[in-house]
Parts: sequence; C-alpha cells; structure tokens
Amino acid sequence: MTAQSTDRAEQRTAQAQHQSDTAQLCRLKYAYFRLLDTKQFSELGQLFVEDGTADYESAPEPYAGRDAIVGFLEGALSDPGIVTLHHGHHPEIDVHPDGTASGTWYLFDKVFVPAYDFALEGTALYEDSYVRVEDGWRFSHTGYARIYEERRRHSTGELLSFTSRFASSAGSGAAPPVSDAAPDSAAVSSG
Repeated sequence: MTAQSTDRAEQRTAQAQHQSDTAQLCRLKYAYFRLLDTKQFSELGQLFVEDGTADYESAPEPYAGRDAIVGFLEGALSDPGIVTLHHGHHPEIDVHPDGTASGTWYLFDKVFVPAYDFALEGTALYEDSYVRVEDGWRFSHTGYARIYEERRRHSTGELLSFTSRFASSAGSGAAPPVSDAAPDSAAVSSG
C-alpha cells in the first residue's frame, strides 16, 4: 500500500467516524426533546454526565449537576396539566479530536397550561457541549437563549406579551405581561 492510498484510507475512516459521531449526537438531542415532552425526567438526566450543567434563559438560575437539572425540570414541568412541544432542528455540530463536541440547535417550542388559560410559543438557539464517555456521547452542558417568545390566553389566543432579542426595551411595541393570566415563568420553563 502506498503512502497516498494510506492517507486516503485514513481520511475515509476519519470521515466515517465524524459521520457516526454526528449521527449519535443528533440522536442524543432528539432523545432529550422526546424525554422532556413525555416528562421522563430521570431518563433525561441519564443523557448528562454527572457534573453536567444547564442554563435555560427562562429559568431563575443555571443548574450544576445532573440531580439539579432533573430537579428543576421536574419542579417546572411535571404537572400533567402542563403540555410541552419541543422541536429541535438545523443542528450545527463540531466534533473535536479531544473527545468533546459542540452543537447549536434551533428550537421551536410551545407550552400549554389550560388551567391558567396560558399558552407560550417561541424560538431559541440551544448551545450544547458534549463529551464522549465509555458508552457513548453525553451532554456536559445545554442551554438556550430566546429569539422570540409570545404569551397568549389559551382560550382566545389574545396576545399577552411578546418579547424578542432584537427589540429594544424602550421601543419594542410589546404588550405588557399580564401577571394574573399566566403562571410564573420560572414555574413554566420550556426546558
């Protein structure tokens, strides 16, 4: 075998490994959204390394450690009267030679809480960090920053508030939040 054919074989092997890693990372994030929406928070926690972190813009604080992440999600979303939908797509994934990876995902989500006549819809960008462990890839960090979020009355669709990362606080034209129409945003986080 020549040096040139050895180089090509190594390149093909590296490309195949990169494709495999990217597919595994997509599957990890898909499982995250599925487990979040089906309220399987303990199983979702297993997608993180023990010392993983999460920083959700709508949460009151960042969370450090698998137990803290699961505890927050259970506290915010375990009520069966809260229904969520999370669609993550357009992944931009970089796999690094040191056994880590990073990814940006576009999120579209909805949260419904009929008991409070509340509906939330929004988009965000998730920024994830991953680490390869003995049995595959795990999250070392996840978190998102909103692009927009609108809150409505579930029964009528009346707009209660609209926020956007592009609108200035003084001239956004956003309707002011209606405090009695929706639960506390910390209690209803999209995750």
